[in-house]
Amino acid sequence: MKNKELWIDRELSWTQFNRRVLEEAQRGRNPLMERLRFISIFESNFDEFFRVRVGALQDQVLMEEDEDADAAKHDAKRLSDVCKATRRLLPRLDALFDECMEDASDRFTRLTEDTLSDDDRAALRQIFDREVAPFIAPFVTDKKHPFPFLENGVQVVGVTLQKKNGGVKFGLISVPKALPRAIFLPGRRCRFILLEDLIQLFAHKVFHRYEIVESIVFSIIRNADIDENEALYDFDVDFRGAMSKLVDLRGKLAPVELKYRGEDCDKILTHLKRMLYLSKKQLFCQKAPLQMGFLSLLEARFPKEKHPELYYEPLPSVYPPQVDKAASLLDQVMERDRLLSYPFDDIAFLLDLLEQAAADERVESIACSLYRVASTSKIVQHLIDAARRSKAVTCLVELRARFDEENNIDWSKRLEEAGCRVIYGPPGYKVHCKLLYIGLKDGRGLAQVGTGNFNENTAKLYTDLALFTGHKGIVEDVKNVFACLEAGRFVEKSEHLLVAPLCLKAGLMDLIDQEIQKARDGQPAGIQLKMNSLTDRELVDKLIEAGQAGVRVQMVIRGICCLTPGVPGLTDNIEVRSIVGRLLEHSRIYVFGAGRKRRYFISSADFMTRNTMQRVEAAVPVYDYNARRKLARIMRLALSDNQKAWTLKADGSYKMPSSSRGKPVNLQLALYQAAKDESAVVKKPKSPKKAANKNTSPNKRRKK
Repeated sequence: MKNKELWIDRELSWTQFNRRVLEEAQRGRNPLMERLRFISIFESNFDEFFRVRVGALQDQVLMEEDEDADAAKHDAKRLSDVCKATRRLLPRLDALFDECMEDASDRFTRLTEDTLSDDDRAALRQIFDREVAPFIAPFVTDKKHPFPFLENGVQVVGVTLQKKNGGVKFGLISVPKALPRAIFLPGRRCRFILLEDLIQLFAHKVFHRYEIVESIVFSIIRNADIDENEALYDFDVDFRGAMSKLVDLRGKLAPVELKYRGEDCDKILTHLKRMLYLSKKQLFCQKAPLQMGFLSLLEARFPKEKHPELYYEPLPSVYPPQVDKAASLLDQVMERDRLLSYPFDDIAFLLDLLEQAAADERVESIACSLYRVASTSKIVQHLIDAARRSKAVTCLVELRARFDEENNIDWSKRLEEAGCRVIYGPPGYKVHCKLLYIGLKDGRGLAQVGTGNFNENTAKLYTDLALFTGHKGIVEDVKNVFACLEAGRFVEKSEHLLVAPLCLKAGLMDLIDQEIQKARDGQPAGIQLKMNSLTDRELVDKLIEAGQAGVRVQMVIRGICCLTPGVPGLTDNIEVRSIVGRLLEHSRIYVFGAGRKRRYFISSADFMTRNTMQRVEAAVPVYDYNARRKLARIMRLALSDNQKAWTLKADGSYKMPSSSRGKPVNLQLALYQAAKDESAVVKKPKSPKKAANKNTSPNKRRKK
């Protein structure tokens, strides 16, 4: 990389992103249950981060130790820095959870050992004996009894047991998955104790022959970094079966983290470190619950309908107002492009389109790429229905979508059984593009190119874009992508789409170079980008070059950003913002140029090497005037958001801008309001006089 001094470590940048997620739980900024949900997201984010990124980094250090001592030392320091950055966030987690519990005290109370009355203990003792003890399977480990296998993410109550003769043993109780995560005490007030705390409270009844001298609740996070290219062999002709084996293997990989709650527990921690081959830096202590699964039980007791003040105000999606639901959606898309912005626009449009395509006798074939789909997917059901109606349906199912492998394996079986042609991505390359092709018997067709998955559930939670078009060139390019994937090769050339791994990066570099040349020639130039992550070193260098050439580079990057903006003399013309709100910002927008000459693209790809070089991705140009206006509005609001946006400073820190300056702007709420207003304008009934004038030519009006 040319600009090493401007590079921000990828893993450290991610920890900063998760800190921004945690800050959404800050007192007063969001409703109570939503603040608790952000704490839950923060914890689950870190679990996945350690399983994937830290696990991979740990493996990398081990491999480098025998081959490259300097590289091993460098990555070992990175690993240590990540652990330190994580540990620094835990006190903030504890404080925010305590704040939430304090604010919730007039509604519900979490009980702990220190807050129990004698009556509470008696009631809980009965509940433990009757409802919990029958599900417990305790272990006692010592020199004669091997340490048991502990599943990833399962909470365990661990105790140090003192024998009468002074000897020490260790007891383990896995918290049963079959039981509810919280136990509610009877009474008018809502009071509960976490299941793991209840087991810890009465662990002495389980290990009644011993004295308990230490007690903790802990959870092991295991490595999930499986390289299918190394684990799969040429003789594994059944790719689906081989992936099923890999999914099973993942749960048995080595631990990368142990998180726990407890004090004065050196003996059992030393024992766990030795048994699990962990170092001290891989142990993380917190006071907040290790998992927030009990939130669903609280939500059931305090539903949105009866307690709206605890949740965000409902913001229902709007069916695209320019669409005539009574007419053929296929014809309307082939007549004019439609750009949908989820969840502000209703994904029901896509469902209706697929349902009509399955039933329309003119439709000959359908092809769709499936990366992450809902567990009860209507989208897949419509594809199955189309196959049963004798349409030629091709589904590219990506079995390597991390943590969705089992769901995708199941759907691939069901699609095959229904008569669909199921194909998989090329070896070593995940298919991450979001493409749909519908071909008609007369040779015409339409396509959808999107930024998000074909998933009805995430379409309500993630902000994504989907372009529906009958543009002949784009439709042919999409059709060609599927043809290449069926033939086991990559797209080498497209007239309109930028397709990875062979064309996307080169196309992006060329587009940036064009802006650089404009700036050097004294012409208006600019680059605006919205994405999840920026880590590709070549693209980072090219963006820095653009900024130094005088191109204004404005980026909205939700998560990882490895480029330091705003450094005097180096990146003065580059600004970076991150928006973290009630919806997950997931759409990718590329804008090149200034004024009316701007060129707009939407894409499934972030500026990450894995996207630009190691996956099949697609970026599509947006030609329709109304669609371009919609993208311009999104970028304008994203770059002016002063409610949920953080600004990346030259020192590498993120700051929340002051909302007191100017009119408050919230990107997500503004887009909801815009969709609502647009729907109201289109559906507003016209007066009889105006309606008559509209359908009467000027000449006829003059005669009257």
